[in-house]
Order: sequence, then C-alpha cells, then structure tokens
Amino acid sequence: MKKITTVFAFVLFLSSVSYSQIEDRFSLINEENVKGYAAPFVTMLGTAFNSGGYHSASISKVWGFGVKFVGMYILIPDEQKTFTPSSVPPGYITGEESATIFGNRGAALAGSDGFLIFPPGIDLSAVPAAIPQLSVSAFGTEAIIRYLPAIPVGESEISMWGLGVKHSVSQYIPLIPVDIAVQVMLSNLTLKDIIDLNNFAINAHVSKTFGIFTAYSGLQYENSGLDLEYTINGDPKSPDPKLRVDRDVKVSIDGDNNFRFTLGGTLKLAIIALNVDYNIGSQSAVTGGLSFEF
Repeated sequence: MKKITTVFAFVLFLSSVSYSQIEDRFSLINEENVKGYAAPFVTMLGTAFNSGGYHSASISKVWGFGVKFVGMYILIPDEQKTFTPSSVPPGYITGEESATIFGNRGAALAGSDGFLIFPPGIDLSAVPAAIPQLSVSAFGTEAIIRYLPAIPVGESEISMWGLGVKHSVSQYIPLIPVDIAVQVMLSNLTLKDIIDLNNFAINAHVSKTFGIFTAYSGLQYENSGLDLEYTINGDPKSPDPKLRVDRDVKVSIDGDNNFRFTLGGTLKLAIIALNVDYNIGSQSAVTGGLSFEF
C-alpha cells in the first residue's frame, strides 16, 4: 500500500498514532471488511475537522480578525474498538467480533480452508489533534479559513482546506439578552491518489458574556466520508478468494458522525481568548483553543 504515514503529522499532529503501524493492515482484509475496520478512524477524522468552529456566538458589528489554534482530545468509545466482519468465505463462522483500527486483537475465524486472520488494532482509547485557523468578520458575519497548500509526501502530495461561514441571528432580535449564531463548515483532506476525506457540519449556538467570561453551547449536525485507494498484495494461500491476487482497490467509508452537543466557556483577556468545551457525539471530545483576536 502506498505510504500514508506522514499525512496526519502535517495536518492533525496526531502524536499518539504511528501510521506505519496500520498502513499495511488494510491489505490483509477485503474491501467490505475494511469499511468496518476503518470506520471509527474516519469518524475520528470527522470529529477533529468539525471541532473548534466557535467559542462564542458574538460577531463583530464592524470588522474583526483572529488567529486560533484549536486542540482536541477525542475519546474512542469501547463499541468502536470492535466490528463484526461482514464478508467471509463460505464455510466460515460469522458473528465473531474483531478489532477495528482502535481495537486490540484481531479475530481468527476457523473454516474448511484454515484460519482467516484479521489484523489487530493499535489499541487506543483517545487521540489528540490540533488544527490552526484564521477568521475574518464584518457586519455580523464571520468567515473561517483552514488551509494547507500541496506538500510532497513520498510519491504523493497532501493538501487540506476548510471553510466556514457564521452569521449572527441575535442582531435581528432587539434587546435579546444572549448572542445567537448559525454556522456552516466544509473541509477536505487529500493525499493524492490515496485518500480523499470530506467533512460537513452545520450548527446553531448561543452564548452569554459575564465580564471577561463567556458561556456558550451549541447543537451541530455533521458527517464525514473518506475515499481510500490501496493495493492488496495477493496471497495464493489465503482462505479469502478476494485476497489471493494482487489488485488495486477503491473503497468509500462513511464515518459515524451525526449530532453533537457542545458546552463550554471562554476567558477573554485583551486580545487573547482561551476556551475549553466538551462535545458529546458519536465520539466525544474535549476541545480547547488559544485565540488572538483583533
């Protein structure tokens, strides 16, 4: 399989994951089972890219500019550490669970042609990540930009972009005691000819400021999907006919991202804002941010 080891070091700085541990494991299982094996990984990426879009519902009525560093600690639930293989040859026992990327031990299914071995996971319960972003606001609307130009990675190249638009709703409601805003975010991560990840999020959030402290909360709908291309190095002795010959594979994998609820607070000191929030979703996450706002 083409190298994917360094892609997330550039974009997400996922320091606890060594992708050299997993890059060859996809070729050990057929494409239908890759979906189950890798789905929590796609969910994690979606959770990361769809995090940190706001730390207040207030938007400048004139103009503003900000630089923010978003960090998150994504929690992997136990139920996403295993999956049930959906595609096995005739004569093999079905229903036994095996590890996903984040799990531990892979299954060994017994059958007429010997054991069908599934790869282990990397045994992680949480993943840290970080993403930088810029924001520009004017007259009750804010734009968010996340961008990484194309960078060579082995024989491929990596690029990333993210865009968000946020608009104040409370500006249309006289004397309302809180700030209310809606936001849409899109993002993409591409490792040319290997990975194409797309994420979408839309949310409504509310905040209330008490001096230098702002409390905020929001409800967000989101989804994520990854198109993966890799090569199966065929083993003529494999019990699975789909793994006996060399072939290139293209597979689309959907993350389990759907709704998330966010509750957090921001401390504003001059041009510096520090925020932290907790997100409840398919994979819950603690998100923090350091912002410089002008």
